[in-house]
Amino acid sequence: MIKLQQQEINKMCLRIVTPVNIADGTVLKAKDYLYDAKQQKIYFLNLHEWHKFIFTHDLMMRYEAYIKDFRNTKNLLNWLQEQGYGIDDVQACVTHAASAEVNTVDATKKQTLNDVNQHIQQPDGSLYVPGSSLKGVFRTAILYKLLEDNQSVKEMHWVELHSYISSLELLLLEKEKLENAHSLPYAELNNRKKDVKKKINSTMKNIEDTSSKLEVDLLHTLSIESEAKSKPVCSALRGLQVSDSYASKNIQVAVLQKVDVGFNKEGHANEHTLSVFRECMMPGSELYFDVKIEKAFMTTLGINSIDDLLQATQKFFDAVLVLLQDAFGKDYPQVFTNIDGANMFLGSNTGFLSKTLLALLAPDAKAAKETIRVLLDKSFRQHKHILRDKIISPRTLKCTTCRGEVVLMGLAEVRKV
Repeated sequence: MIKLQQQEINKMCLRIVTPVNIADGTVLKAKDYLYDAKQQKIYFLNLHEWHKFIFTHDLMMRYEAYIKDFRNTKNLLNWLQEQGYGIDDVQACVTHAASAEVNTVDATKKQTLNDVNQHIQQPDGSLYVPGSSLKGVFRTAILYKLLEDNQSVKEMHWVELHSYISSLELLLLEKEKLENAHSLPYAELNNRKKDVKKKINSTMKNIEDTSSKLEVDLLHTLSIESEAKSKPVCSALRGLQVSDSYASKNIQVAVLQKVDVGFNKEGHANEHTLSVFRECMMPGSELYFDVKIEKAFMTTLGINSIDDLLQATQKFFDAVLVLLQDAFGKDYPQVFTNIDGANMFLGSNTGFLSKTLLALLAPDAKAAKETIRVLLDKSFRQHKHILRDKIISPRTLKCTTCRGEVVLMGLAEVRKV
């Protein structure tokens, strides 16, 4: 560790506790990868090398016909084998391979993994963690700490937010009534729909402005001449720098299927397997990155060291975990075991609660549920959050099946080296 008077720099280790996926926005179709159903193994392709292989082996016309007449029943590896080639012949085209877990009685009968959400990777195909993802977790944890340390600010913003949420709920219910009000004259119905839509948009802007104001009040602690407090240059988070991961060991990769644990009509939790697959770093993998704290900036947020940063991260993680355990722990206690050392949720499919302060801004769990279900109902009307989120909102626990067991997604441990 290097310690200077005004800054602290430390090498950090990120240990994967449960499967982590940090999506890069790439969704691979079944024709974009090679899948061996018998071995349950997926091979990711360098498309430039793959297309070069197709061209140099005079397969272009047959490949174009396959793509044009593509059916999920015949995967790309099946097609390749029909042309007289196998995995060994296309090793130069493969960036990396991963095992796959398919939640069916006979996984060998499933010839594709549907769409695969790829993990962000280096040009050579190796997986890494962007510094922006890690800093985002630290940022939310710092905001949580500041709210806990400033209860008056927390209460003030909650009162304002709750007022807008209450208005939004009434507007959403009004919108639903109008959607079913077929007896009204068309002109009157259309005008009322437009009016409600305008009010919903205005209310959502007020909610967004409240959230932005909260962050400015808490994070923009730097006074800079001629700069308004709302400007990013006034944010003390300028003093927190997090690198991309630059080294790793024990990295294992697998493609895992999404599992949502939700509540049935009787109020008991049960699991639902979805046809969504994610490329994940597996438990036990370790990655390394650097954190730098400029103390002149970060002390204004009550963060005087990297130890303080880790303490805030742990407290936010614990608070979210308590919310989830209170709701799902009775029916699914096993997903909350074997997570020793975890101090952050990281990446895709970790759930709404781990990425927002709304639940923890509320004075209690009931108020949090009432608030979040309205916001989710606005964004995902088809899920009917207002009607169905009776125990917790969102009403699903984001999981996957890993090595035969249902586990939480995205748990990791960050520690100093």
